[in-house]
Amino acid sequence: MAKQYYQGEVFRNPDPGTLLQDAEFNDCTFVDCRWEDLRVRNCTFLSCTFRHCSWSGVVFSFCQMRDAWFTGCAFRSIAWGGLQGRSALVQPFGKAERCEFRYNEFSGMTFVGFDFSSCRFGDCIFDECRLAGADFRGVPLGRTQFSRCDLQKADFREATDYAIDPSANKMQGARFSFPDVVALLNGFGLKIE
Repeated sequence: MAKQYYQGEVFRNPDPGTLLQDAEFNDCTFVDCRWEDLRVRNCTFLSCTFRHCSWSGVVFSFCQMRDAWFTGCAFRSIAWGGLQGRSALVQPFGKAERCEFRYNEFSGMTFVGFDFSSCRFGDCIFDECRLAGADFRGVPLGRTQFSRCDLQKADFREATDYAIDPSANKMQGARFSFPDVVALLNGFGLKIE
């Protein structure tokens, strides 16, 4: 099948059937898309915008994403690490505003200086991610775990319900606030009174 190319198009509640196979989307906008239990194959999303989209159980196979902007979206059970082309220089997300992430896995991804402060998380995992300088201020993290991540100078002030093992993450200069910062001591078997 020949690859389809789309430039600057707007897709409103598109049928994902054949659209999300062997395609390149450059500067396209997706509005109100509902993708459930779907495998996205051999697709590239470059500087695309997603508004009020809901994805559940979406799997990326041989896909790339760069500088995607998400606004008012909900993502459930997504393994973002399946995106190819990840590097320390190119981030898959350009912006995420008022988005909700539940049961998502972020593996080996770059979010340096990224602003998550208007988002919500629940039972997510960040593993081997570059999150230096990321902004999680005031974010309800709902048991989200961080392991083997670079969290240097990340801001977790007023964030709640995170699971971070300081001995398994780079954390120099990261900012936290009381009382939630006490959760960083959970893995040390201490009794705090």
